[in-house]
Amino acid sequence: MTRRSITGSLLAALVASACGGSSSQGGVADPPAGQTVIVLTSPAEADTQPGATVKFSAQVTGTADTTVAWTVAEADGGTVDATGLYTAPAIDGTFHVRAASSASGSSNGTSLVRVKKNAPVPPIAVAVNPPTVTLPAGGTFTFAAAVTGSTVGSVTWTVQEGTGCGSVTSGGVYIAPNAGATCHVVATSTADATRSGSATVTVTAPAPVVAISINPPTATLDACKAVVFTATVTNSGNTAKTWSVLEAGGGTVLNGLYTAPQTAGTYHVIATSAADPTKTAQGTVTVGPEKVLSVAVTPGTGTVTASGTMAFAAAVTTTCGVFAAQ
Repeated sequence: MTRRSITGSLLAALVASACGGSSSQGGVADPPAGQTVIVLTSPAEADTQPGATVKFSAQVTGTADTTVAWTVAEADGGTVDATGLYTAPAIDGTFHVRAASSASGSSNGTSLVRVKKNAPVPPIAVAVNPPTVTLPAGGTFTFAAAVTGSTVGSVTWTVQEGTGCGSVTSGGVYIAPNAGATCHVVATSTADATRSGSATVTVTAPAPVVAISINPPTATLDACKAVVFTATVTNSGNTAKTWSVLEAGGGTVLNGLYTAPQTAGTYHVIATSAADPTKTAQGTVTVGPEKVLSVAVTPGTGTVTASGTMAFAAAVTTTCGVFAAQ
């Protein structure tokens, strides 16, 4: 669009807004009641040959809904698709491509197209839509490509950086890599391999996965003895954890201090992340049988007459405590 056509379009919009009149010249449209909706089409004018294509775009202001519906004013003036890609008819003539606001049907913009057999052939151009996208790691997105300046609208899709930046199918479906990166999806015209367009993809790094580890991973104890376990939470600002014993009757644990039961066996101490309760770590404890540490007999000495009696008591100390002998 030339500076002159832009200025004329804006002036027409201002006049229409101030006077309450209507205008659809130069891509400017009447606003709906209470709101000024303006549609600008670009380019404002174009020259092309019969059967060739021209890509038009529309800028909508004054409404959150920026979508438009494309039409050709003349019945024999060619066709235009939903993306603004115009295909000229097989005849010469002057035609009008129109974009109507979806938010205000009376608001539209118009571009003029001159179709001539001897018109200069525009170079092939490829546009990828949308031009920028942000995706999470491993996410997918389907891109579209518009080819102008050629009756061949097909493209081949590639990722500029190669496999380290994900992949793209022949249909434009892009699959992001599993790590943060800035990548470029490229569409190349099959009619002219020197002509291509690209879109920039910002791949956001995946959130770090909360993890928890336990130390020591294994321990061997006598019955009723204790051992201290520690647990480390990573990838989270919340490093709190809860403790438990997997087996009922398998001992107790308090703040990582595990006390074995009186019964020998294999038990498991569990540390669970408070930040993500699905993340746990397990320590395996092998508990041996209760071990006798000492036997004390009282009194240690005594005197008894012939055929007399004396009472003795015995205290047995084990790893589980002191017990009177039965």
